[in-house]
Amino acid sequence: MLKRLNQYKSIIRFHHCTAIPLDNRSLIKVHGDDTSKFLQGLITNDIENFKNTNAIYSMLLNARGRILYDMIIYNNHQLNKSSYLIEISQNAAADFMRILRTYKLRKQVNIEDVTEVYRIWSILACQKEVHSNRNDLRDSLNFKTRQGLIIGQSDPRHPSLGVRLITERKTQLDNLVDYCSISNDTSIYKKWLYQHGIAEGTEDIPSGECIPLEYNIVFLNGVSFSKGCYIGQELVARTHHTGVIRKRLMPIQIKNYEELSKSFEHKINDLTIINQETKRRAGKLCASVNETGIALIRLNEWKHNLRIQNADVPIKPSIPTWWPPLDEATKLEMRIDHFSSSS
Repeated sequence: MLKRLNQYKSIIRFHHCTAIPLDNRSLIKVHGDDTSKFLQGLITNDIENFKNTNAIYSMLLNARGRILYDMIIYNNHQLNKSSYLIEISQNAAADFMRILRTYKLRKQVNIEDVTEVYRIWSILACQKEVHSNRNDLRDSLNFKTRQGLIIGQSDPRHPSLGVRLITERKTQLDNLVDYCSISNDTSIYKKWLYQHGIAEGTEDIPSGECIPLEYNIVFLNGVSFSKGCYIGQELVARTHHTGVIRKRLMPIQIKNYEELSKSFEHKINDLTIINQETKRRAGKLCASVNETGIALIRLNEWKHNLRIQNADVPIKPSIPTWWPPLDEATKLEMRIDHFSSSS
């Protein structure tokens, strides 16, 4: 009886999982004898981490240490130990491949777009008790078959972001996984990212403008401070070891979204956030899905009453529960007496 009850609970728990095809993302296959060494000199994370995992989050920076592109890199070990699949914004894929070819020189590295061959899925567990659990959702998915599945991996940024699946393009997901509804509404996925204060892709992270530490690359396991040199390393390392991060990307609630929508209709593009009392600049709205958004907020302003400058739209930042314990300098900047992660 207990066994049957547990089985029933499992069915209830995952009947409401949502699978979302991420057709706004591209997959670039990079393979060849020199691939690992080649990528190691370009990206912020450490290729050696693939000894312990099959996916890492990383960024490609320019020489000034600004983010060009963020990405998830998968170890494509089924085909070749020196083969990787790189997930990146679809509108960034062509330029990303151009950059790779620029640095390739005579290295034994092959670069190809395989987006038409494979499909990327995000699997989100929608129930609150699953969301707040650190356990690997991948272990709880009920796979009916492995046929057509290329990679199944927890999101390397944080367990609460669910599971990434890469399947053959022709594979029907409902033939692969039980108890998982399929939705083509990518705004569900985007809203889930924003609720956690996470930006993804060039829509949220304008290429060549943003500082990785302000976009929480350390919190998201996207950088190594012990590996060798890579493009843009100097600014990242110097700021991490000697500086205080005075702005960070944070989730926000937009309290009067209808007014913000009207400003969009009138092509008001200034999304500056100000302190309502002092009128000082406090940050900038980066992206939103209805009332949920992400904003780059000055940490010494986050507790104050804030609003969009050119619209009567109050916003309220919050500290994501998945953030690790903050260092003393950050807590001082944020006027926080104590803080610890609870998720």
